[in-house]
Amino acid sequence: MLPSDSSDELLSVGVTIDIPEPYGSELRGRRLQFGDARAETIPAHITIIPPCTIPAGSWPGVREHIVEVADQTSPFTVELRGTGTFRPVSPVVFVAVANGIAHCQSLSAQLRQGVLDQELAFPYHPHVTIAQELDDERLDIAYDALADFELSFMVHGFGVYLHGPDGEWRLQDRVPFGP
Repeated sequence: MLPSDSSDELLSVGVTIDIPEPYGSELRGRRLQFGDARAETIPAHITIIPPCTIPAGSWPGVREHIVEVADQTSPFTVELRGTGTFRPVSPVVFVAVANGIAHCQSLSAQLRQGVLDQELAFPYHPHVTIAQELDDERLDIAYDALADFELSFMVHGFGVYLHGPDGEWRLQDRVPFGP
């Protein structure tokens, strides 16, 4: 539930492309097998807007902006293929986006306006995290285990998630693309 528009509260918002079923559950299950407990509360996804904190009162304008961007976006194909890593900079292993990168980058840039235009910890690079902040051995296992993973799917919109007080990300809205 959202705080009232007049609230001084802050919201943590994220925008993602969710991985379709049954593949989303498969990748989430594998992430759990590798020992990454984040998979218990975070579905498999490609981040478009990383978690950012906004004033709750700005939510109606943010929601309107998200819908406007979606309305101007046509469905596109994403292909996932193989694995990659951000090591040694960051202990992350991911399934790589092989096709659809430019679409994801464009969406991210279009959405990062107003209060969503926050400084990123790292340059934007679309991917599907499968192991994060684990020891090197587990990261290596994740990297090797999904090296042959391939999936192609159409993206017809994105999910808007809010971070709850219990620490879980909850789907607030599914926003379909326009034409």
